[in-house]
Amino acid sequence: MQYKNKTLLKLISILLLLSCPLMFGNTGCGNGQIFPEEQAKALQSSLDKSRITLGFPGGMLGVKQVQGAIWMGTSGNANLSGNVAYIEDNNILFKILNLFVCPAYASSTPIVMNTNMYTRIGSVTKTFTAALIMKLAEEGKLNLDDKVEDWMGAGYYPRSNIVTIRQLLNMTSGFTNYTQTPSYFAQYTATPKGTFQPENLVNYARTSVKPNEFYPGTGWHYSNTNYVILGLIAQKAGEADFKTLIQEKILDHLDLQNTYVPETDDNTILNPHVNGYEKQGGSWMDTTDHSPSVAFSAGNMISKLSDMLSWIESIHEYQILTKESVDQMMTLVAIPGGTPWNGENFGYGLGIMYNKGATGHNGDIDGYKICLYKYKDHYFAVVINTDTAPAGDAETVFWNAVRTLYPNDNI
Repeated sequence: MQYKNKTLLKLISILLLLSCPLMFGNTGCGNGQIFPEEQAKALQSSLDKSRITLGFPGGMLGVKQVQGAIWMGTSGNANLSGNVAYIEDNNILFKILNLFVCPAYASSTPIVMNTNMYTRIGSVTKTFTAALIMKLAEEGKLNLDDKVEDWMGAGYYPRSNIVTIRQLLNMTSGFTNYTQTPSYFAQYTATPKGTFQPENLVNYARTSVKPNEFYPGTGWHYSNTNYVILGLIAQKAGEADFKTLIQEKILDHLDLQNTYVPETDDNTILNPHVNGYEKQGGSWMDTTDHSPSVAFSAGNMISKLSDMLSWIESIHEYQILTKESVDQMMTLVAIPGGTPWNGENFGYGLGIMYNKGATGHNGDIDGYKICLYKYKDHYFAVVINTDTAPAGDAETVFWNAVRTLYPNDNI
């Protein structure tokens, strides 16, 4: 019996040793390169300070050198109440780590954040949708200057005979954002866990008092309606559903095994996962099982931190699209009014945000805020598990990390 106990302890010790990156931050990568130790410590400190200052329950930060090493760190809790269902996860290292090091894993005690967890990514989905459209264009299945009506039929939406696919991509279509309409808000508030069909999402905007914000091409307006329509167009051009197209044309090619599009009626997230929270009446409310179908191809995807870093790298390094396609994605139109961030020099390309030298996108869906960007010689991914202001400020976490590595930049 004593021999068996010693053997078990040795096995646990080995597994825990292998799990150290999950506990204390991952400072290496598959190519054998090591992330600078002092920078790793500074990034962890930056993340911890951001959490304390902003007050979000938990967060993750991943940083990858261009063609170099990766560091990933965490701060705070992924789940404020614990959840025994997590034990269904098939990752043995994660099980051992949490059951032996953190017995709270199977209790009602909060569960610490872990870089191996799945998370909703909100509008970072738009980068995938844009890349899918560009891929279909490369294959000759559509043209960016096609009109919306060419694919969706005559009279599909007010001025859809004028608006092009390119204008949907860069938010210059003028189509109203359905998530800002009273009819959508009323339905969502009543049934946040209900299933929303893509055409119904478009219809909230199409039947609103003001379906068009301006004449196509004369302004800029961030609209989820644009990207829902893009998903519908992709399905017609690619002759498959959005989930299949993303999987076969993007995820499989890049070996992004921890990223996926959920089924329309699936409110769950694969285990292990980060729980999302919104603050109501001074208390945190768990919104993890709110329906991602409220966003479809504008924001329904799920991923992990390491996959997000690989994804933003793949765009900038032409791993999935040609240089010509990426150049078009990076062709910016001006963003008026100081949105989405307060600062200098804003722009929006084809599914790509630009701010003060950073290119990528941010994401926001019930209980989750994400930032995914390249700045100079590093890629950054931020996940925090609330979108309630002021705690839900992933942009501040991102810029604090950037300033940590680039202290002399005026940002």
